[in-house]
Amino acid sequence: MKLLVKSEVLKYQIIKVELLKITPVHFILILSFIVISCFPAFAQSSSHPSSSSLSITVMTDKSSYSDGDKIIISGIIKDQLNVPISLAIKDPSENVVLIGQITPDSDNTYSAQVTAGGRLWTAAGTYEIDVTYGSKDVTAKTTFEFTGYHAYPIEIQGIDYDATYVITNGNIVSIKPNTDSKSLAVTIDSKGNGTIAITFPRALIDAKTNNQDSQFVVQEDGIVITPEESKSDTSRTLTISFSSNTKQIEIIGTQIVPEFGPLALVILTVSVILLLFYTKRQSFIAP
Repeated sequence: MKLLVKSEVLKYQIIKVELLKITPVHFILILSFIVISCFPAFAQSSSHPSSSSLSITVMTDKSSYSDGDKIIISGIIKDQLNVPISLAIKDPSENVVLIGQITPDSDNTYSAQVTAGGRLWTAAGTYEIDVTYGSKDVTAKTTFEFTGYHAYPIEIQGIDYDATYVITNGNIVSIKPNTDSKSLAVTIDSKGNGTIAITFPRALIDAKTNNQDSQFVVQEDGIVITPEESKSDTSRTLTISFSSNTKQIEIIGTQIVPEFGPLALVILTVSVILLLFYTKRQSFIAP
């Protein structure tokens, strides 16, 4: 009886051992299951998020700029990648006129300031700003209008006449009319050799001989130079090259307002009315 019991216990232990045995096939299957189960967890813990999880925005402080204006470009990034933001500005023909890099701030914002205009900004119209952050898939863009010129009001006897200009390598300090010499004195702050294209209405200043258009006399610091010119029925444009030492450019025409200014016109009108009134009154008094 005891022998029988021991035999049964031994049989049970042998069966238990057999159940615990793992074949090579089973081992491979179990290992594969473990690897597959853990893989998503490892993938999600990566310290470099995919480009699809990132975003960037871009904007400007104004919708329109003239030559020489400051453009403030700003935006927000979603995640920090510890790399700079790439910036490109394109003209209406998709030509790149400016490239640069911006380092994001710690609060995930960024900003930069650029100057509108320069040698490559040759066309007025819609310009595009493109920013890229870490990957070509993480981009944003915005647009602005570049007028290509500055407006400068020239006041004569209380009336403003707007001259417009584009200047490279310098700034215009002032434009002063001289009605006696029928000229405009343009004072500039030159940063180097450059050009200025200035457009003024014919109502302000013009150059004519026998009622036909003639050339303006243009002087650079007292020395006569020959500018390029284009014109329309209402305005004339002079493109003038200057040197790094240039202080003043004088444009001399044959007529400048007021040939008959507002005050002179009022006086003339009143005089005519008084003369007519006096003549009519005298006719009534005469016998």
